[in-house]
Amino acid sequence: MPYLHQPGFLEGLSDYERERLAQICPPRIFQPGELLHRMGDPCQSLIILIEGQVKLLRVVAGGQERIVYVAGSGDLLGINFLDQDATHTSNAVCLSRVMICPVGKSQVEQVSRELPNVPLRLAQVLAQRAALLEGQLEVASAPVAFRLGRALAWLAQRFSTPDFSAWRDLPIELKQEDLAAMCATTRVSVTNSLGELRNLGLVQGTRGRYRVNLKALEGWLEGFGEMA
Repeated sequence: MPYLHQPGFLEGLSDYERERLAQICPPRIFQPGELLHRMGDPCQSLIILIEGQVKLLRVVAGGQERIVYVAGSGDLLGINFLDQDATHTSNAVCLSRVMICPVGKSQVEQVSRELPNVPLRLAQVLAQRAALLEGQLEVASAPVAFRLGRALAWLAQRFSTPDFSAWRDLPIELKQEDLAAMCATTRVSVTNSLGELRNLGLVQGTRGRYRVNLKALEGWLEGFGEMA
């Protein structure tokens, strides 16, 4: 099953473990725009994202949507599924064709018994997620341009394909409203900050499609942090 050879959570599993996991928990396919779950839905399974990208949205004051995370191959959703009262805390919307491997409560015992490495990998991913959230809290009060640059750098590192060019194409279509939600700011502020980053030669593109000069952007972010 070649589709199980994906980075992230699955990269620490052997070929046998990946194949057996797919047999125990058969994969499902979703198309762009489809919902994996809605905020408030019962959380009944751990969702292993095999392929594609999913944005997690929360509705905040005024009815605005805020992106709390963009999940990619190897990420996990519904991590509190073992809690019988757990519900999803966000809407999960597919940004592309998505393949998931759902692990239901009834399958957990079999997976743990046959594939003991899976829970260990789960613990590692949860630790990485906690570190990411701590980093987001640290820059919550930083200028919008810095927050936007940091978000674009992370998206490029996570989802773009490295090549010999200094520029990385973001394979995810993100409107300015999406970027504003990710940075907890307004669309107008994102528009102004994108202009600033363009003038610095760090970002190109518009209307949802962007390119990032990743090395230069990382250097700018590092220098910005030293000046703070």
